[in-house]
Amino acid sequence: MQTQTRSSAVAVTMLMLALSAAGCGGGDGGGPEDQFLGRWFYEAPDSNTLGSTGFTLTCTDPIFSQVFPASAMTPFLIFSSMNFEHGELTDLVDTAGNCNILSYDVKGNSATVPNPDPNTTPPDAPACLFQFNLRDTNGYPISSFAVISPSSSWTFKLLPDKTAGGARRAQLVGSATAHLLADDGSTTGAISNPDCTYAGQDTFFRLTQP
Repeated sequence: MQTQTRSSAVAVTMLMLALSAAGCGGGDGGGPEDQFLGRWFYEAPDSNTLGSTGFTLTCTDPIFSQVFPASAMTPFLIFSSMNFEHGELTDLVDTAGNCNILSYDVKGNSATVPNPDPNTTPPDAPACLFQFNLRDTNGYPISSFAVISPSSSWTFKLLPDKTAGGARRAQLVGSATAHLLADDGSTTGAISNPDCTYAGQDTFFRLTQP
């Protein structure tokens, strides 16, 4: 009888341990995505130029190529910071608010954007929205938007070296389609056709962790 009681107690204990371990899985921590968590800030390639970036926006559309000519490869900063949190349907979500919203899945030291995006209903190609201002011929601001749709090359990857202060470093690299829309006073507004290209690379350092 005592042997049976002890056996039952052991079985109950093992079951509780198994349930406890199961509750710690998923996106609750302990996975490879944890090394990405926190707020990251980009390092300007040229410290003497405000808003300098390794990413460029190029357009061949007759309207937008006047501002972002393909021949000039105009520097265009969108991701000045990134804030990675655990995702519900993906490993990570960037909640910095610069371009709302992109999700990432992690493999090793790299995070890439899944396609289709499981957070959309029905699942659709990943994209984020960035708002900025252009100016008309009189210098007045024009509300403009860029829908950034990353390609498979879009990657946030951890670097082996650190900054002088010891902060973790990473690199955002890749290309994306940029669908531009500008409020030019017409019914539909100005819409890029063909769409522009957003591509390049920037280095980031991690400033905070959860």
